[in-house]
Amino acid sequence: MTEQDLQTLFNTLSDGRTPGRQDFNASRMYTLLEDPFSVWCSFHAPREEAVPEANRYENLKIRTDRSVRDEWIKKEFPGVVFVSGDNETERFKNTLAAMARGESAVANAQLWNLPESVYGSVNLLVRFNEGKSVFGNYHYRIYQFKRAHDLKEHYALQVSLLNRILGVTQKHTPEAARVFLKDRQMSVEYQDHADRLARELAYWRSIRDGQAKPEAHKPPKAAGAPWRVYANKVMAQTKDLLMLPGLNTEMRQCLKINGMHTTDDVAHAGLEKLRGILEEPHATDSYYNAQAYLHNKPILREAGHFPPPQKKYNLYFDFEATETFTKDNVSFVYLIGIWDKEEDKYVSFVAKTPEEEIKIFEQFYDYIKDFKDTALYHWTEYEVKKMKNLADKNPQDSAKLKALCSICYDLKVAVNKAFYLPAPSFSLKAAAPAFGFNWRQDDCGAMDSMVYFTSWLKTGNDELLNKVLMYNEDDCKAMLDLENKLKAAEVLNLKK
Repeated sequence: MTEQDLQTLFNTLSDGRTPGRQDFNASRMYTLLEDPFSVWCSFHAPREEAVPEANRYENLKIRTDRSVRDEWIKKEFPGVVFVSGDNETERFKNTLAAMARGESAVANAQLWNLPESVYGSVNLLVRFNEGKSVFGNYHYRIYQFKRAHDLKEHYALQVSLLNRILGVTQKHTPEAARVFLKDRQMSVEYQDHADRLARELAYWRSIRDGQAKPEAHKPPKAAGAPWRVYANKVMAQTKDLLMLPGLNTEMRQCLKINGMHTTDDVAHAGLEKLRGILEEPHATDSYYNAQAYLHNKPILREAGHFPPPQKKYNLYFDFEATETFTKDNVSFVYLIGIWDKEEDKYVSFVAKTPEEEIKIFEQFYDYIKDFKDTALYHWTEYEVKKMKNLADKNPQDSAKLKALCSICYDLKVAVNKAFYLPAPSFSLKAAAPAFGFNWRQDDCGAMDSMVYFTSWLKTGNDELLNKVLMYNEDDCKAMLDLENKLKAAEVLNLKK
């Protein structure tokens, strides 16, 4: 291929421009499938409403995955060329040049097909000396890497789109691409996904062009960053049906068909009308949840479940655990946090390694002054499940862990059985803010805390650990705060 031929190919595929907002990046396939309202926001929401939120966990995971992937590529393909460039245009030009030279393997490749408004990055292009392409008597196939156990639908579509762009680029579409998962590899056949891919790209274009407006998710995560804050605000201000817990898309659509588009509409419709539209318990739950919003007060669901039994010692606890986002690490509970109601203080036990995990549970056990007169409050069943699993793995501490489980009390279950709340769900992050509680940090959530903890282990910077401790302390205090607010609230009994 001559330099002029290469320039002509670049001109054709670039369509005289660089990728922009009007083009679909293959890496956005997950967002298109799982969070299409974010896609809509990126085109149609006021730009000033965007609130950047760093995803430290995902960024760390990407860096780790890239490091592991590049090591493997260098080992398996010694002659590999890693594409670089100061910008996307340079990377694309350098990718085409490497393919034209017939390099045996091209890593970090950039592919464009801007006449069709699609582009993306490829982990590895591997040369096969068979079949003709625009470059000669060879063609390239895609090798993608994903540190997951299973091939998710969005990733199969992402790889298929890249395969399609590669086909346009080299005038030869491979039948399949290879995807390397955590413990196996798979062949992604292009024809198996071609029809679905065409439908999803058509859907994306309809969103871009304002012909379709997808439904958001349920607050407090109505959309992904940078549109989460905006989407949450819009759902609350418009009293969207998403604010009602327990309803799926089909149920909300049934309500809309019957003229109910807001929580106020549901509250004013009457229970009998709702029972003609929705099955139970969804009709009753939706009606009283809507009443809770209308009056901005909890509605009594069933007496006898709240308040929780009070003991001499009342402890509100929460775990933080790592995920296996690095090559050799294992998941373990690295932090047990407690808000001691009687002492009015926060207590924490920290494990630096998986081997220290059981030690902090022993410290947790030792902190209990009187098992007969102590209650351990938690939110969801995660903590108890974790301790039961640890008991099975650690026979020497099984009795202690089971003793801790025996005095646990799930506040979420109690609140759910007792009340209908003016909140979109019974997650702690939704229920506590409905009664005025706010976490002190905007830049440290459950996933962020893992990254801060990992960074603390590497650097010894206690400011990082302190951010994790503050986040965990707020989780513990949120439970007590919500309990106290519900005790003091005027609870409406509309079922009389």
